[in-house]
Amino acid sequence: MNRTRVFTQALITLSVFALGFAGYLLVLSSIQQDRSQTVLYAQARQTLAEISMPTGGKIDAGTPVVVLEIPGLNLTQVVVEGTAGSQLAQGPGHRRTSPLPGQPGTSVLLGRAEAFGAPFGEIGKLQPGDEVRATTGQGKFTYRVEGVRREGDPTPGALPRGSSRMVLVSAEGGDVTGPERTLFVDTTLTGQAVAAPGGRPRTQLPEEDTLATDTGELIDLVLWLQVLALAVGFFAWARIRWGRGETWLVGTPIVIAATWQVYHSGAVALLPNLL
Repeated sequence: MNRTRVFTQALITLSVFALGFAGYLLVLSSIQQDRSQTVLYAQARQTLAEISMPTGGKIDAGTPVVVLEIPGLNLTQVVVEGTAGSQLAQGPGHRRTSPLPGQPGTSVLLGRAEAFGAPFGEIGKLQPGDEVRATTGQGKFTYRVEGVRREGDPTPGALPRGSSRMVLVSAEGGDVTGPERTLFVDTTLTGQAVAAPGGRPRTQLPEEDTLATDTGELIDLVLWLQVLALAVGFFAWARIRWGRGETWLVGTPIVIAATWQVYHSGAVALLPNLL
């Protein structure tokens, strides 16, 4: 009887944990991303005002590099450097091996389609001729949408020398276990491109690729799982020593905080970066 009760309680606990994870992905991660965007926007405004926003060379991952505006979607997002899952949890990310918007060549920006605010969740609705605006440390640039394509569709032709293209990349279809296909929106700069400083990286990490998982976050996930286990153990011990009321008052915030961090690390480490 005791074994049956323990097994039932374990199943209930796992079910609640799984439901909580789904709730985090669909609701709470958006709140977290919104806060990240607020902080990033303040940083971007300051660096733009000081003319210190980086425009080339090696840029630290997570640094704001572009303020992206898509009027047709009523979307404004701060784009950070890097496309691993941990960066795309903050907002859209700029592929480090591509030039920044406004510079000659093809700039590539990746953004999530479902979790963490889903900033690129509706880019498939863009139509040819729609505007996409990018503000960097080198000025403001306006791009026009050429078209929307899926993985396997023909790619646009080669750019004329000195021209600039920006590609928005996300995913569509599928469910929380993974997207069904990759989505691309090709845009072309309407004005003149500006010179690109040298020193850009030539290689990218495996976790920065399209639909990759951020294995670097697995260490954080394991550590936070250990913290959560300790918190639950403390909760059980405190109920015996202190009583129910005191335990709920002191232990609940600790368990919630540890669970939040486990959800965040798990979402970043185990799920594709475009989800």
